Amino acid sequence: WSGHTIETTEDMTLFTRVLAQSNSVEELTFRWNSNENAQALLTGVDFSSYKALNLCGNNLRTNGRTDISDLIAANPPLVELNLDINRLNDDDAVLIA
Repeated sequence: WSGHTIETTEDMTLFTRVLAQSNSVEELTFRWNSNENAQALLTGVDFSSYKALNLCGNNLRTNGRTDISDLIAANPPLVELNLDINRLNDDDAVLIA
């Protein structure tokens, strides 16, 4: 889902619900949306079986939350995580590491 911004809360809720119910998705590209949409995705979908997750360009900020580090810890199959072009800082890097 790259370059197709989800503009309403209702649409994001539907998108998250569909992903949460799917057992066949192993890779997701969710780029150029927003911090709010990326946070909804991180808190609403179980990524424990995903092999690749691209969250590039969402202006993602953790604000002290551990969603990304929790995702990494709970997901042994994860081979690729792209967090490029976000608003992560040094404190976020420590949490993620």
